[in-house]
Order: sequence, then structure tokens, then C-alpha cells
Amino acid sequence: MGHIAMFPEELPKRLIKMFSFVGETVLDPFLGSGTTSLAAKNLGRNSVGYEINSEFKPVIQEKLWGNQLDIFSMDSEVTFEEGSPADISFDRLPYIFHDPHKMDKQVDVKKMQFGSKIDKTEVKRNDLFSVKKVISPDKIELNDGRTVRLLGIKPNLQYQSQAIGFLKDKFTKRKVFLKYDTVRYDKEDNLLCYVYLDNKTFINNHLVRTGFVDVDTSFDYSCQKKFLNSVPN
Repeated sequence: MGHIAMFPEELPKRLIKMFSFVGETVLDPFLGSGTTSLAAKNLGRNSVGYEINSEFKPVIQEKLWGNQLDIFSMDSEVTFEEGSPADISFDRLPYIFHDPHKMDKQVDVKKMQFGSKIDKTEVKRNDLFSVKKVISPDKIELNDGRTVRLLGIKPNLQYQSQAIGFLKDKFTKRKVFLKYDTVRYDKEDNLLCYVYLDNKTFINNHLVRTGFVDVDTSFDYSCQKKFLNSVPN
């Protein structure tokens, strides 16, 4: 019978050449049809393989002994041993791999960042809130009772209803999180915030892009230039 998952010899051949030298021993814990041992043999390496299915023995024999005409095959020896892995000692092997990295640490994937950018800053989880009420184009009430003013937004009375409608639509069935600038409160002690949806949509800037509001230029803040560039022509 044949093996249902045989792979080409070139695959283990490249890995064996990359990670071993002539005369060393290659271990295949799932020998299958013996392709790894064949590649090791043809590259001048020794090999040890485990296979629990005894029906593959003829396949392995045919693969390793099928061509005895070349000079390298005459010097090779193939033996089969039955038993458990505990019966075989690896102390005699010329090279024993030791991994210095212990795999005993629990990783919280929520705290990890992926991508090409190297950033060693600590990532903090943003607290999420629901918007209880849109008071005006620049003010919202959160589910914890706080009134928040959208930093950089100046209501335009001509489009006030459209701006409120836009915000209501954006906040429907979505959570929000807040970010702050150097100025945290206005003259009326309202909390000044950049408001983001849970999918990181920047609400302040999107509202400016609609043209339903003006940009507040009465004081300096970091996103002022960004908002001015977002004003529709």
C-alpha cells in the first residue's frame, strides 16, 4: 500500500541541508513513508524515525532499499526496531538539541500588537462607554452620567439638526472610548475629549468632514490642524 500524505524529497532535503551537517543524525518523529530518511541518506546524514503504523514498513523498505546500484547505497545500513521511544537511547548521538526558551509562560494576546511597526510603549485597554444622549453637535451624555464635549467642534446653528442626526446614527448600537489632549476642561468645566467608536472611528474628525460643524479655533490643541484640513471645500 502507499502512504496517503507523501511529500516530495526536496522538502526535507532543503531543511536537512539548512539545519545539519554531513555525518549528523536527523530525527523524524512521524516517519510515514520514509521520505525524510531517504533525503538524509542521500545527503550523507544518519537518521532515526518513528512510525507506529507497521503497514508502512514495506513502503519504507522499498524507498530506502529500492535503488542499490549507486555507490552510496552500498555503504548504508537500514535497521528496524520495535518498541516504545523509551527503549531507544539518544545519549550516543553526536548532537542533542536543547531549546533554552521555556514554553511555560501564559500570553495574553489582547495585550499584544502585530505588524511591522516596532513600538515598545505599553498598550492600555480603553474603557468603553455607551452614549446615553446627544445633547448638541458638540456635547454628549455617557451612560455613567458624565457630560462630554467633543474637543475641536464648534456648532453651526444652520446645520445643528443634521449634526445631531449624524452623531445619533454613529452612536447607535456602538460603544465609545475617550482620549484627551493637554486641555482637559473648558471654561464651564465640561470634559474635553476626542471620541472614538469601538472600531476606532474618530468621531470628532468625521463630524468635521460632514461640514455640519465648524472647527473650534479659540484655543490650541493637537488635532486642530488635522480638523482644519478636514473641512470640506
